Amino acid sequence: MSERIDVLHVDDDPSVLDLTEAFLERELESVAVTSVTEPSAALDRLAEEAFDCVVSDYDMHGTNGLELFEAIHAEHSKLPFVLYTGKGSEEIASQALNAGVTGYFQKGGPEQLRRLANRVKQAVDEHRTREIADRYSTVIDALGYPVYVVDETGVFRFVNEPFAALTGYDREEIVGSKPGLIKDDDAVAEAEERLGRVLSSAGPDVERFSVDIVPKEGDPIPCRDHMAALPYEGECFEGSVGILRDVSDELARREELETKTRALDEAPVGITITDPDLPDNPMVYVNDRFVEMTGYDRDDAVGINCRFLQGEDTDEETVARLREAIDAEEPESVELLNYRKDGTPFWNRVSVAPLRDGDGSISEWVGFQENITAFKEREAALQRQNERLDAFAAIVSHDLRNPLNVAQGRVELARELTDDSANLDAATDALDRIESIIEHTLTLAREGETVGDPEPVAIAEVAADSWETVDTGSASLSVEADGEALADPDRLRNLFENLVRNSVEHAGDGVRIRVGDLTDGFYVEDDGPGITESVRDALFEPGQSGVAGNTGFGLAIVQEIATAHGWTVEAVDAADGGARFEIRGVKRPS
Repeated sequence: MSERIDVLHVDDDPSVLDLTEAFLERELESVAVTSVTEPSAALDRLAEEAFDCVVSDYDMHGTNGLELFEAIHAEHSKLPFVLYTGKGSEEIASQALNAGVTGYFQKGGPEQLRRLANRVKQAVDEHRTREIADRYSTVIDALGYPVYVVDETGVFRFVNEPFAALTGYDREEIVGSKPGLIKDDDAVAEAEERLGRVLSSAGPDVERFSVDIVPKEGDPIPCRDHMAALPYEGECFEGSVGILRDVSDELARREELETKTRALDEAPVGITITDPDLPDNPMVYVNDRFVEMTGYDRDDAVGINCRFLQGEDTDEETVARLREAIDAEEPESVELLNYRKDGTPFWNRVSVAPLRDGDGSISEWVGFQENITAFKEREAALQRQNERLDAFAAIVSHDLRNPLNVAQGRVELARELTDDSANLDAATDALDRIESIIEHTLTLAREGETVGDPEPVAIAEVAADSWETVDTGSASLSVEADGEALADPDRLRNLFENLVRNSVEHAGDGVRIRVGDLTDGFYVEDDGPGITESVRDALFEPGQSGVAGNTGFGLAIVQEIATAHGWTVEAVDAADGGARFEIRGVKRPS
């Protein structure tokens, strides 16, 4: 059943009104005619009610049909208006059409009335179609999507401004051209194939497919095309309509997501993601390294809480610390004894952190799991080694020093009982060397300990203080360093003392020593003979020295002090031929 047409008929002859209403009701399937004899009454009815079309006489008292049209058009610019007059002339017809009326008919018999009815229906259908098109156009413009219409010959007949903006062409350049203007041959062929599917009896109403739009300038733009056939009746295909959507950002986000996912999957540490909105905060993602590290595959792990890795020897206090951090929504890192699927224990460094949404609420927790079993084993071995070293130092310090002191005392007593002290002098020198070795061995053991709480230290100041504690003879010192280092002051002083003593002992009287800054540390160099090839490769090993009577522990102590701070020390040739020791990796106070 067709939609009802509401017609307002204006004529000062009631008989014409009655006849016209009867014909309209007979010719049109559903119509309601409102008849008035005065133009002013027509304006009043239009102010109160909505009509689909106005039919008006031309020659009426006070106001003619064209004047009524102008008055109505001022308020209802798109309302169809048909002039139906008994006073017809070419002049009036010309005026009416130039004014913009929808139709012009002279009054007559039944044939003219049928023509009038057909024109009213046609005008109303056109008006309603135009209104629907305007509404759709408003929606399309509001969405901002590029829209196109291609006719049955494959030529653009309409594109909107967003379409023109996407392609870089003016609308006038696109309309009248073929899609090959903005697509390559393969894309044109695919669009034709997709349209064929739409037109087939079993095909979809709309085809959605990816297409690269080639703009006037720049690289192709990835888009998604939503294409449908224009409505048509029978065999007469009239063209297609489509909406494009630029998916560049979507593809970029998808590539970024794929890259991040691949990075997670291939990361060298175990990675888990849990969902706190699900009961018991279960894992919803585990990467390949987690599977490899724990022996549990994804089906075993996803969907349950990661506490299943714990076992009988897992420390409850550490677990409680981790749980408290999660309850407080704070990141935390702990070391846990966990168990693989086969029951094998392993040490796991677990770090967790919350992932928050834009509103600050936690959407997921991410966990990083690193197998540190080898590290813990080395740590335990180092602890045992340190314990043995402490025991050795105690033996050296007490049990060996006591007989040494006795021997030194006995030599002194023997010296008083004889006039020939040459042999006793040699014994005294040997005992003094033993004592020096003991002192340096203890120093080496102490300096190997890691520095726990370094503080800002002025390099120049420590270098100058160290100079005063070493017997430097006629040597000279030039300090060109003005930086600071985070270090243990006493141990840094010992490092400088040993480097200065090394230069004086190897370069002799008159050696010039210079201390300066490096970008990541400092150096100590001299103008002596440099480093001999015989000791270069083993320079920092205990007992290596090119000077008679030297224990060879000095540079070994320097290296231990540097290593304890996390620094490196390297011996190179100085610019003027001497020895240069570069200490790098030094942290500066912030």
